[in-house]
Amino acid sequence: MIERLLQLPRPIRKGLAMLFKLGVAFRLALYKAGYVKPKRARAFTISVGNLTVGGTGKTPLVEYIARLLLAEGYRPSVISRGYGRRSRAPFVLVSDGLQLHATAHDAGDEPILLARHLPGAIVAVGAHRYAVAHHLEERFRPDVHVLDDAFQHLALERDLNLLLIDALDPFGDEALLPLGRLREPLSEIARASAIIITRADHPFDQLRLEAQLRELAGPIPIFYSYHEIVELFSPGVGHALSPQKLYGRAIGAFCAVGNPQLFESDLAHYRARIVFFRSFRDHHWYTLRDMTRLFREAEAAGAEFLVTTEKDWVRLESLPLPKTPPLYIARIEARLEDAEAFRTFLLRHLRAQA
Repeated sequence: MIERLLQLPRPIRKGLAMLFKLGVAFRLALYKAGYVKPKRARAFTISVGNLTVGGTGKTPLVEYIARLLLAEGYRPSVISRGYGRRSRAPFVLVSDGLQLHATAHDAGDEPILLARHLPGAIVAVGAHRYAVAHHLEERFRPDVHVLDDAFQHLALERDLNLLLIDALDPFGDEALLPLGRLREPLSEIARASAIIITRADHPFDQLRLEAQLRELAGPIPIFYSYHEIVELFSPGVGHALSPQKLYGRAIGAFCAVGNPQLFESDLAHYRARIVFFRSFRDHHWYTLRDMTRLFREAEAAGAEFLVTTEKDWVRLESLPLPKTPPLYIARIEARLEDAEAFRTFLLRHLRAQA
C-alpha cells in the first residue's frame, strides 16, 4: 500500500502529505496536551521503533535486546502488532517461552521468527499493546516488555524509547508520507531515550549525522549497529554454509522485506555473483506459482543455488518446493559496535526502576 502511494505523481503525493501531516499533528497534540493519556504496564517497557517506513533492522535488534535480557536473568515478553498476519484476532499468543502456539498465518512472520530464536521469552501479537501487555502480566508475569515497531504507538507508556535511524537514509527525504518516507515530523526524534544508528558498517558521514541528531534530540546516547549473515542453512539438505562460502559463487536470491536492496548488498558483501534477484512487497505470502517461477528463472540464469531470508522462509516453508537449484536460508543477526556500553545503558535503566 505505502509503496503504491510513493509511486503516485508528486503533486498528488504532496497533497496527500499535507493531509497526513494534519492528522499526525492532531494526534500528537492530543497526547501532548493531555487530552489522551497513555496507559502504563506494570512491567518495565522498552520500545524499539523508527521514524521512517521501510526496513531499518528493527526485528534483529528486538531479538538482540531480548537475548540480552534473557542472559541477564530477566523474563521478557516481546509484543508485536503482527504486520502481514492473516488473523484479525485481537490477541495471539505466539510462544509462552517453552513452545509455539501459533503459525505465521495467525501471528505474522516476524513474531514467529522471534519466538523460534528466543526460547524463554514470551511472544505475543495484538494491535492494542496495552491490552496485550496486561494479559501477559496476568498470565505469565514478565518483568520486561519489548515492543517491536512501537515508536508511534503512544497509547502505551514506555520506560525506554529506542529509536532506530538508518545511516544511509536517516530522514526519509525529510518529508512526510507519501511525499517522503517519514511517519512523523523530525522534531519527534526528541521523544527518544537513545538512538541506534543501523547499517553503520556502510560508508556515511558520521560527524554530520551525529550533529543533526544532537540538534534534534539533545545529549542522549547514540549507539551504532549493523547486521550480518551468520550462516546459510539448507532445510532440504540439512546442513549449513558459512557466508564466506558465497565468494565467487553464482547465486539467485529473492525476498519480500522492507528493504530488499539491503539484502542484496549483504550478499554482495561476501562477493557472491548475483545472477538473479527478485523482490516482492514486504510480508508477501508466496504461492506455489511464485516459487515454481523463481526456481525456474534462477536455474535458467545459471544460479548454483537460491538464497532468501529467514523471514521469507517462515512464509513459504509449508509449500512443496522444487529440488533444484538448492535453497539456502540466510540467518541474519544484529551486532552493536560497543555492545558493553549498550548493555550497561540498558541495565542501568532497568535497575533504576527495580
